Amino acid sequence: MSVCIIEEAINNLAAAGLRVTRQRRAMLDVLSKVTKPLSAEETYSHLKEGSCDLVTVYRSLEQLERVGVVQLGVRENGTKVYCLSHGNDHHHHLTCRSCGRTERVDVCMGEELEKVGKAFGFSELSHVMELFGLCPECTERK
Repeated sequence: MSVCIIEEAINNLAAAGLRVTRQRRAMLDVLSKVTKPLSAEETYSHLKEGSCDLVTVYRSLEQLERVGVVQLGVRENGTKVYCLSHGNDHHHHLTCRSCGRTERVDVCMGEELEKVGKAFGFSELSHVMELFGLCPECTERK
């Protein structure tokens, strides 16, 4: 991803009233360079040694998700993962159970799910939806 995407994220962070710290910039840089969502631990492992601690990564990713700078996903084992957002970039992922290959899926049933939630009387709705399976290469190897 380009520097423009990181600058957009930094502007959104500042607009949301969160400080643009060196640690948050480093995390945004990591997320801009990867091809799949990362867990907090994976994000931490990509940071320069000593740049911050793992607790800071967890807290920062949660704050960045809350203000829409990163998007939350969930792996099949329940691990939270994060990817950089930009614009109205809501999307989901298709992940191979075997090799971990991840593909972006630009289909969302959010409106339909929101109607269901509202029908039950719920408000302030959100959702996380991911797809899991075997990629063609892993299917062939099997």
